[in-house]
Amino acid sequence: MKLLIPFILFFQSETLFARSLKATADKLAQETSRIGLGLALFGICIAGIYFILGRQDASTKMTQALLGIFVLMLGPSILSFIKSLA
Repeated sequence: MKLLIPFILFFQSETLFARSLKATADKLAQETSRIGLGLALFGICIAGIYFILGRQDASTKMTQALLGIFVLMLGPSILSFIKSLA
C-alpha cells in the first residue's frame, strides 16, 4: 500500500493535468506555438547562413521561414475567424 501512495499523488496533481478538455487543448496549443517559434528562429538562422555562403536557394529558405512565422503569429486570429464562421 505504501508503494501506491506516490502514484496516487502523482495522478491527482493539478499541475500535471488540466481539469477539462478545452483547457488541455489550450495548453497544447500554447506549447506547440512555442516550439513552432523556436523552429522558425532556427529556420531564419539557417537561411541567414545560406545567404552568407551564397547558396542559390537562400531566398527560398528565407521566404519559407518568414511565411511560417507569419502563419504562427496569426494562428489565434485564424482560429477565431474559423470559429466565427461556424
